[in-house]
Amino acid sequence: MRLQIIFSLKSNKNFLPANYQHHISSWIYKCISAGDKEFAGFLHQKGYGERNKHFKFFTFGPLDIRPYHFHKTRGVFELYGNQLSLQVSFFVPEAAELFIKGINVVNEAYFGDKINGIQLGVDELRIVPEPLMLNTMTYKLVSPCCISRPAQEGEKHSQYLSPQDREFVPRLIDNLKIKYGVAQNVLIHIEEEHPDFEPKVRVLTSQPKSKLITIKTLTKHEISVRGWLFECQITAPLDVQSFIWNVGLGEKGSMGFGMVDVKP
Repeated sequence: MRLQIIFSLKSNKNFLPANYQHHISSWIYKCISAGDKEFAGFLHQKGYGERNKHFKFFTFGPLDIRPYHFHKTRGVFELYGNQLSLQVSFFVPEAAELFIKGINVVNEAYFGDKINGIQLGVDELRIVPEPLMLNTMTYKLVSPCCISRPAQEGEKHSQYLSPQDREFVPRLIDNLKIKYGVAQNVLIHIEEEHPDFEPKVRVLTSQPKSKLITIKTLTKHEISVRGWLFECQITAPLDVQSFIWNVGLGEKGSMGFGMVDVKP
């Protein structure tokens, strides 16, 4: 289920840090916790899966803050309007229901750090209809798609791959198959099972746009994550296409990576 939340500014502070994704993720958990604290704890601390494969099965897109001006030297957006919106997408119905329940309790949000931030009120909550799914769909990434590989000899850290890297598409497919497999094993509302499906993925954008996003800025846990914006064509069963629409593509969906929109 995909939801669109309409916010309005509740103060004259209108500077939003460029790296606001962590604040949105924390707010989503806060809303779910207001609906059911125990479930929110499970989702945040563990999620669905086993061993080192755990997934939250939700994602979100960028804030629509237009009109604005970006102050590059300060790393902040200056908002000129009074209203903004956000899309959040859940695959697990319980999580979506608790989020809706909790948002009516919380009914406000603060996105920002100790220096810059915006205080918002929730004006409206809308359900975004799922598009008609076909076996072959063309998607546009509305938030960066993140795919990584483990560090190799001579490397200190894992590497974030570009869609132009030969490992990108195979690892994207593996990630999708693992996530969908976990969903089939732990959730009961998947209409059809496709244990042996092999999706076909073709990147359509010749020059994908790279985006580096910093998570937990101004804290000792600060990390930077790189993802890419591009268009792609995917052939897969209909249930898998619906899964992609609801959870996105690639890694770190619950941190606001990989949300897709359908290209006509």
